[in-house]
Amino acid sequence: MTPRERYLRIIRGEEVDRIPYIFGGPRASTFAAWRRQGLSEEQQRAWGSFTGSDGFMGIGKFFAGPWPGREEEIVEERDNKRIWRDAWGALREDAIDQPTEGFATRRYLEYPVQDRADWEALREHFDPHTPERTEPISADEVPESLNPDGYRHHPAGGRHWRELVEETKAGELPVHGSFAGPYWAVRDFCGMEGLSMLFYDDPSLVHEMFEYWTWFIMEIFDEPMREMEVDVLTLNEDMAYKKQAMMSPKLMEEFLLPRYRELYQFFKERGLKALVMDSDGYNGQILDVLYPEVLDGIQPIEIAAGNDPEQMLRDYPGIFIHGGVDKRELAKSRERARAEVAARYRTAWEFGTFIPHTDHGVPPDIPLRNFLYYVELARGLCNGEDLDRYEPPCELERDLGPIEEMFDHRSAIALAYGEEE
Repeated sequence: MTPRERYLRIIRGEEVDRIPYIFGGPRASTFAAWRRQGLSEEQQRAWGSFTGSDGFMGIGKFFAGPWPGREEEIVEERDNKRIWRDAWGALREDAIDQPTEGFATRRYLEYPVQDRADWEALREHFDPHTPERTEPISADEVPESLNPDGYRHHPAGGRHWRELVEETKAGELPVHGSFAGPYWAVRDFCGMEGLSMLFYDDPSLVHEMFEYWTWFIMEIFDEPMREMEVDVLTLNEDMAYKKQAMMSPKLMEEFLLPRYRELYQFFKERGLKALVMDSDGYNGQILDVLYPEVLDGIQPIEIAAGNDPEQMLRDYPGIFIHGGVDKRELAKSRERARAEVAARYRTAWEFGTFIPHTDHGVPPDIPLRNFLYYVELARGLCNGEDLDRYEPPCELERDLGPIEEMFDHRSAIALAYGEEE
């Protein structure tokens, strides 16, 4: 089977020759930490081939932020802290000097939308037909930014979706895209607390913002989805806490479900195989409202938030899930990591619509050698090796350089903020 055939068969719950080799994505700060644990520049650059991951094909550049962005402004700088307004108009605080590349220190003090007048002003920066949303631009064309980690900032480069049309039809890799969903987008406008208040203080404004973003998604994807052959689209929402969603089921039924009905029909009419939500936190309330009517799957199934992949597959028959390997266990002993990984692959082989990998982005507190042990173990279990007895050969770590320094989150926090945890 090709990786694409295998992936689509798992979505449909059909038999496969093996489970896809998908392990989870290290963050920029993780790679920075791992470079001090013996990972070479070449191994980082060729990470997918180094670990033997099956990979995906993307659908090109789709930018969901403001364009043009608002002019940035420094409000105050003291010690290693900067308070400034970003391209969205949000007031935020960041460390001026970051401990490592990609180490997130942002803290939002004020969001750009407090009322209808704010929304109407910000909406002018969200025209879905702006060419720069899908056309590659050079680094010289990207406005200079104070943004220390690139989050929510317009990216340089990328490929236009038109260049990829034939590849999406004939390629052997599963074709996957992602975009900000309605809750994620409106929360970026208002902040979670601000949006939670607006649900009750000005529900008509919230309806308007949700409806606008639904239209925005359909406008930006209409032509591309008619031309390309896309297997999976993930709508990023991150709309749950450790034990419950950030919207009550009643609010989801009023504000979110109608928009997902529009989006689900829109994408399915254009040939999409699976619409998946990305949401950290506890997923049960979300699925009770949205699955199976308007979602085919959800990820990354965070174990710390009370999700249980096996129970989820029993409670929501036919659902496609991926993730569900507790990243906390990978940071501990190999014995703990092995028990965790074997349990998830046992569930995957039993139910068939589950691809295990780390239950979020791979954090820097997972030692590199632990992660490579997990990669080799997972590959063996994907191939059907004995769940109880198989041990990987640990060949990848033989190619590493010496350890200079292990990651210490307390030192990183102290460097960024001048204080201990």
